[in-house]
Amino acid sequence: MKRCPVAWCATLLLAGCAGAPPSIRSPSSPPTLGRAEAAPRMVQPPSVAGVAEESFGAATFGRQGEFLLHGQRVRYERGAPRLALFEPLPAGLATPLRFNWAAPTGDSQAVCEGWTPASSPQAWVLSCRWGSGPAAMLQIGEGTPRGGLPGREGAYRRGELTLGLRSAHRLEGRATPQAAAVGYEMLYQGTVVASLDLSGPVPRLRRPDPATPLGRAVTEAALTLALVSDAH
Repeated sequence: MKRCPVAWCATLLLAGCAGAPPSIRSPSSPPTLGRAEAAPRMVQPPSVAGVAEESFGAATFGRQGEFLLHGQRVRYERGAPRLALFEPLPAGLATPLRFNWAAPTGDSQAVCEGWTPASSPQAWVLSCRWGSGPAAMLQIGEGTPRGGLPGREGAYRRGELTLGLRSAHRLEGRATPQAAAVGYEMLYQGTVVASLDLSGPVPRLRRPDPATPLGRAVTEAALTLALVSDAH
């Protein structure tokens, strides 16, 4: 039997190794490159860190549109192509937002008004009302500075239920808080019961069961805040 030239055999051997599936390649093969490092996310309060997260909508909402939140349709109409509580309210805009959420307990329709206090032109106030009984109201505006930065604080009220709202400014792995909100925390009786993370490509919500009164309040508040918080 003829022997192959050494150089030719070596070439064939190398070609065979290159075409081998990953499971039988040489351990010395170079590792594949990993995925790009994930973007920082909002720091979650310990009380909601283990709650399942739901994504919805988009980073920047248009003048009008719709999306699904856990299979429930949300339709919205905004008074400007860009809205952000940490930016001035567009001139002459009295009704920045209307939206309808097909909630588990029936449709939830909100009409939101906005105005700019004379004392703080950057910190416009948002006030929303839901007409379904009992009527509900949300209001949020300039709050107590946190970490030397301006924040937004407010409350949602329906009957005897009151939900506190406050902006969040810290990202995981970042020592310095962000000037604009990276999300919002929602508090019930002094404890954070839900969070809205606005730091990524789409809003992410951690909430109680939306079929409960508390979960409904959280969802209505979170949808409102997401729709007036375009990404920066």
